[in-house]
Amino acid sequence: PKTFRPYYLVHWACFDGSANLPLIYMVTVEDSSESMVRQLVDSNGKLNERVDIPLPVDGLLNPELAHRFDDFTEKNSAYTLSPATIAVNLDKDFEPLHPKQLRRVVLGPFYSAGITDNNSTVTEVLAKVRRPENAWLLTWTIQEIFSKSEKPGRKGLFSSEKTTQEFFINTDDLEAARQGVSSYENHALIPHEAYQALYAAGEAQKIFSGYKVHILSNGQVISDV
Repeated sequence: PKTFRPYYLVHWACFDGSANLPLIYMVTVEDSSESMVRQLVDSNGKLNERVDIPLPVDGLLNPELAHRFDDFTEKNSAYTLSPATIAVNLDKDFEPLHPKQLRRVVLGPFYSAGITDNNSTVTEVLAKVRRPENAWLLTWTIQEIFSKSEKPGRKGLFSSEKTTQEFFINTDDLEAARQGVSSYENHALIPHEAYQALYAAGEAQKIFSGYKVHILSNGQVISDV
């Protein structure tokens, strides 16, 4: 980047028992720690190719902040926290870390005949699917928030301010604003037989409105239906 800071992707996952949903997080951060800049950036502002980094790295690449970051993820991964809140907390809690993009994948809800009651219409139709192994529907949401600009920090004699990110929330989209994100995508994966049942019942268009639908047929996934 133009900042000459090394940047890397960090990911973690958790299961939110209250919401009964698995969550996957991915954050792209720039790291301005002196030790990391000295190790990873050469005199031309590019990655120092002589540095041997054993991959994959479990957790944050910066060893000085790794344990604190693990503690942060334990406290800031709940489904009730918006991506905007998590990104702001990360930016606030770690002076050398500058989060540029945060993505959250919300896996679910998962619908299956006779098991879930999330949506009575869906479960009623799935119950009519002839083969039980095809009577399911998995939905997931990909949420993203990114930094649109950076406010430089300042150091004074009596007080100082750290560099902070200004995150973009798409207020032109009411649902994006409600979720606290720059953008989002809704996806659905469903076996062909179950999709046919929903279509025949006249429910497919209503249920999949706003979703990118992926149909599983003969071991192949057909997208953008």
